[in-house]
Amino acid sequence: MNFPQSNHGKRSSFAFTIIELLVAITITAAISAMMVTIVTNVLGAWSRSSATLSTGNQARLILDQIAVDLQGAVLRNSTDVTFAATISEDQTGVNSGQGDANASSASWSGSDVKPGDTAAPNGSLLLNPTDRDLANYRFGQAGTWLRFFTVPADNSSTALSDASAPRAVAYQIVRNQVGSGTAPYTYQLFRSEVRPYGTSPTTIGKSSFTQGYDLFAANLYNSPADVSFGANTNVGDAGCIRRPRPEYVIGNGVIDFGVKVFALSIDTRDIDADGNVTESILYEIFPVDRRISDANSSIRRVMAATNLTTKTQPNVALPSGNFAAADTSYGYPSVVEVMLRILTPEGIQIIQSYEADPARFGGASAAKWWELAEQNSKVYVRRVEVRSTAL
Repeated sequence: MNFPQSNHGKRSSFAFTIIELLVAITITAAISAMMVTIVTNVLGAWSRSSATLSTGNQARLILDQIAVDLQGAVLRNSTDVTFAATISEDQTGVNSGQGDANASSASWSGSDVKPGDTAAPNGSLLLNPTDRDLANYRFGQAGTWLRFFTVPADNSSTALSDASAPRAVAYQIVRNQVGSGTAPYTYQLFRSEVRPYGTSPTTIGKSSFTQGYDLFAANLYNSPADVSFGANTNVGDAGCIRRPRPEYVIGNGVIDFGVKVFALSIDTRDIDADGNVTESILYEIFPVDRRISDANSSIRRVMAATNLTTKTQPNVALPSGNFAAADTSYGYPSVVEVMLRILTPEGIQIIQSYEADPARFGGASAAKWWELAEQNSKVYVRRVEVRSTAL
């Protein structure tokens, strides 16, 4: 008799050995790790590209508007101040008067917010870096408060409040709470514009024409009638130069804004015997006056352009009222370089998280704020020629 052979002791053709399983697992793990790395890198690149695109688009919008305003700037050789820039060093005090919006919903106090005027590199004031690269400047806790008069491009409007006529404009940063209750704060750049004229007693009285073309005069540009951010001040009112309306926001996540101003300077050695100018040179007049040697140059906290006379009084602390023209340094702007530092969308969230709970980041410190800000922001610079218009 023939008996069927037993399969005992023979390996099934459908089974795997331990070694084969280990090899398969290793290969699968390696492929998975490679896929995770590739996906992570792609997502990281996408996030960086998206952040660059977002901040870049916003920067172009802001810089384009500033360029249009500066190219239409109205300057005149008189005792009136028609162009002024103020370094907003430290806004932690109430009514500090150094260019702050003096807004009730704004807040600069506390060790967890953007640092004030403390020593570099942790502070927010660095107006003379060794490399003179504008991207490395820091223009104070609230950036530069820039204001001047400009004429917009011609338009077909017949309304006096919108005519192509001189009007005051201003740029400044406000740390503003967007929302109520526990809503986070964000750093916003505002562009305020005052109507050139008005059609009612109220609007006429608060227009550029009525308030005049001197930014340092006793007018609503410096001493608004209202006491809070946007309250009792309408769009187009002169008081918006110091305290902007919420509608005037032009950029979010803007943590620094500043300018370098250059003027054509003529040395007496460049004038021949007949009184003809043989050469003129562009010199930086703000924030550092480089018409004198760097070793003796004074840091300028205030610059007002009125005439070709030069006055020097550094470290001016502006009062919370009118401004004295004698306390400014003078120049006649010819070229303006503009700098913006803008947080990425992720950077806005990181700074908000840090300011809400610094303990999560190891505690509040100026160094930590700037470390997070620099890691999550982009810097944009543009050079604009000022084609002044006679007023």
